Amino acid sequence: MKRDEFFQKLGQVKFWRTRGQRAPHKPLLVLLALGRVARREERLARYEQDLEGPLVDLLERFGPPRKAIHPEYPFSRLPHDGSWEIPGKESLPATGQGDLHRSGLIKHAVTGGFPEPIYELLRSDSGLVQQAAQALLYEHFPYSLHDDIRTVAGFPAEFLVQEPPGPPYGLGVLRPSARPRDRNFRHNVLRAYDCCCAVCGFDLRLENELLGLEAAHIKWHSAGGPSMVPNGLALCSIHHKALDRGALGLAPIAGEFKVLISSKVYGESVATRWFWDCHDAPLRHPRSSDFKPSAEFVKWHAREVFRSPPRDSPRQPTRGNA
Repeated sequence: MKRDEFFQKLGQVKFWRTRGQRAPHKPLLVLLALGRVARREERLARYEQDLEGPLVDLLERFGPPRKAIHPEYPFSRLPHDGSWEIPGKESLPATGQGDLHRSGLIKHAVTGGFPEPIYELLRSDSGLVQQAAQALLYEHFPYSLHDDIRTVAGFPAEFLVQEPPGPPYGLGVLRPSARPRDRNFRHNVLRAYDCCCAVCGFDLRLENELLGLEAAHIKWHSAGGPSMVPNGLALCSIHHKALDRGALGLAPIAGEFKVLISSKVYGESVATRWFWDCHDAPLRHPRSSDFKPSAEFVKWHAREVFRSPPRDSPRQPTRGNA
């Protein structure tokens, strides 16, 4: 198999997208498998011992907040897309929709992984593993989470990158029609908020250079969020990361917005108190009402990213109530 054929197959993986809901189950499983290749592990992994726990961990950390997580679904559905193999799948008990039962996967010690031609190609080219991982991350997650996901997926340290790479490591590798990121988005958002964090007012500079101030999408670019100021916030790097991880959210109040902090956030340092003091605080106003966050994008973030419930009292949390 050649590189172009591999990316063609990877681009044919069907990712469930409807009504703006996130479903990164298949991408996270493929990233987990790519991490195994990067660590030079065997082609086929055991569902129960090797894949289920790590995939649940990835979904709990980086997937949408849902009441139930079913890692067996992407495992049993990926073979339909031609980039995954489950030996003996036809003889395993399945639902009417063709999904394999978790109990059967465990009882029969089922294994799965990349088909041999894909695996051998990846094993021979570490750069291809990196490129495939970056393409999947670009398609489904904001940059602020990329290295965190790589780490949890088990990629060695040399696969971590500090700066977002340019083509062909993202845009158009899997989908030629992928929307490019608007280079003016950062400038427009920071200007709209007078180069201050909309949550804490952070505005540190080194001479004329901003330090640690970023433009965040409320509805992720990878989820179809537009690069327009009403879908953006000027945030310090800490609050940007917190927004993308669901530790921080927004709620409408009297035609404006207030900041929410997830009750699942905890710590023991002074920084934790500073973080929690943002809860229920009003979001900083942009210089024009035309730039204030769109309720549509805030609603999407509350449903697909924010880790409910929010804090419900002003006291500092402890590990016991995290």
